[in-house]
Amino acid sequence: MKLIRLLALSFCLLMLALPNLAHAVCDQSGASTADKDLWNTHGCNKNYYLWSYKAYDQRESDWTGRGWKDACNVKLEFPKHWNATYLVTYGLQDANCCSWHGTADYRPLAEAADSSFHSSIYHDAKDGTANFGAWTWHPFDSNEVTTFCPLYNKTVANANPASRAGDFMHEGWHGWLDKYDWDNGSCGGHRCGTPGNCTANNACDYFYFHGVGKFAFGSLYKTDGTAATFHSPNQVQVEFLCDVADYPKGWVPNSVRLAARTDADTRSVQRFINGPGYKCGNPRPW
Repeated sequence: MKLIRLLALSFCLLMLALPNLAHAVCDQSGASTADKDLWNTHGCNKNYYLWSYKAYDQRESDWTGRGWKDACNVKLEFPKHWNATYLVTYGLQDANCCSWHGTADYRPLAEAADSSFHSSIYHDAKDGTANFGAWTWHPFDSNEVTTFCPLYNKTVANANPASRAGDFMHEGWHGWLDKYDWDNGSCGGHRCGTPGNCTANNACDYFYFHGVGKFAFGSLYKTDGTAATFHSPNQVQVEFLCDVADYPKGWVPNSVRLAARTDADTRSVQRFINGPGYKCGNPRPW
């Protein structure tokens, strides 16, 4: 696994060095409808964002010029980031009958603190258009979860609170794989190429199907090492997005739910070797 870490780190550094990553600038001219609709449910909640930046270990040097000192301007990356964390913190119904997982799983997976889900992480944003997000292992600091411009640029379908939060889950699960020394593939923690039904080059996973009663809320991190209790990063992301789409709190705007469904269903078709995997709205067996 140590070799896989180094390969994944080298891959991330190589991707960051590519010209289309190094010179791109995120669009700060506006916000998507879903971002604005969710924002209007809470407004500029100072107490919340002062909590959120600590919970997600966001550092001023990483967010300068991205709304660090303009946290109430939803056009900028930092406000959009905490808008997504608000959805994670408060937006899920946690339906015992039907939710794949609960807030007790998604919050520690996304948040920075060392936990049963991952070693400590910190969140930053970087210019770039080739990726939605990245997880980077650091030997002498917390590990790094990076989100890129396609999750912030208002005209991109994934620039919405649900997709942004879904990426927190995806990258956090790379942290879970590292913490428990699982090898999910040698291409940045995914399977290389386009095996099986996957069409997302070097970003392919298996979908390990389970019923909604398999994991008590808060126990997503547990596995017996078999396919019955295992998840891939794309799978965790899809399950979260479908929980947002199908079982959110009643106040979550419809635009956020629809964006979550679109992202999950697209990913389900494109990212799974044994796919299409589960799609939002499909029956959820206990």
